[in-house]
Amino acid sequence: ELQDSYTKLGWGFTALDIVLSGIKKTDVPRLDSDPADLIRAKFYLRTLGLIKLAEKSFLKLSRGQQRRVLIARALAFKPMILILDEPVAGLDKEARESLIKTIGLISSEIQTICSFHKTEGLPINTNNLLHLSDGKIIKKEKINISKDKYEQLEKKSLKNYSPLSNIDKNIMIDIHNASIWLDKSRILSEINWTIYKDQHWQIIGPNGSGKSTLIRLLHGQIRPAKGGYIKFSGFTKSKNVWSLRKKISWVSPELQANYNYKANVFECIGSGFDSSIGLIRKLKNHEIEIIENLMDIFKLESLKLRDVKSLSYGQFRRVLIARAIVHKPKLLLLDEPWEGLDPENQNLINKILNEIIDSGTQLICATHIDSHNENFKLKIELDNGRISN
Repeated sequence: ELQDSYTKLGWGFTALDIVLSGIKKTDVPRLDSDPADLIRAKFYLRTLGLIKLAEKSFLKLSRGQQRRVLIARALAFKPMILILDEPVAGLDKEARESLIKTIGLISSEIQTICSFHKTEGLPINTNNLLHLSDGKIIKKEKINISKDKYEQLEKKSLKNYSPLSNIDKNIMIDIHNASIWLDKSRILSEINWTIYKDQHWQIIGPNGSGKSTLIRLLHGQIRPAKGGYIKFSGFTKSKNVWSLRKKISWVSPELQANYNYKANVFECIGSGFDSSIGLIRKLKNHEIEIIENLMDIFKLESLKLRDVKSLSYGQFRRVLIARAIVHKPKLLLLDEPWEGLDPENQNLINKILNEIIDSGTQLICATHIDSHNENFKLKIELDNGRISN
């Protein structure tokens, strides 16, 4: 809650400022910090391995880094007891492990009380467990987590969740700590997101939140800055971006606006086989059959020979979605697919999306409106280039 309050209020303090507020026992850092306070604040940051982040904006840190800075702030109070409420909630595996080690370090010096959902992966030095259910204490027990036992507990945790090993094999795309800079501006900040097979995601957020940039990252058009990565684990046979694009298709208002190549509806859909703008070769018989079938599904038969630039906005959108799925991609990326469409075309697009899902293609859709989500059971929300939920 404290972490989220800084984010919601948009307070652009540095990590050092946050720790100084702990020394002064205030939420807002004071300006009258003397040299001794600065030394103390840097000591706490250094103790938790955060000294390199001292001058960085708190709002630009990862969730895990923010959590550790706030713990440094709590230590600056010089507490007799440190209380941590769900300290690892919402953190990825790497951040959780790092924070658990930090809590273990602190608990060797300060009495610590933590709330957790599970007993697996507790900090070293935990020696008492209190189990709650429905607001009642149902069990008390003493435990002794030695280093060896701690490792056994971790192994036991993995054993209890053995399906994870199978889930890992089903990872399609893994994004870790990815930041995107365009024209000297940071558009996405430290994105951590794992997409598994058969998951259909909706990316929501206001205009300018970074949705389109995230979609372009998933399409391989842009790459993360140093320190982050994106792995296309479910597309292992893709040797380069062009082979990748035969398995990951993309439709956006940007593509529609910039499609300036002269082509009729049939040719535009056919260009999807090579992910090209316009036909670059003679189509094979089976490819022609696929195009004709798609024109029937998308209600485009009567427009077959029409120049795509003469189509209505909704008609052209349907052509581009048909173009995107001619080669049955594993993943279809849709950027604002309902934008600019009348209700009739929106309903037709939704019907088509159902058929695409039934054919085995995964969907990831970015939209600024939280609707048309009957096909999307999973959702992330972006705000100012960060995942906010």
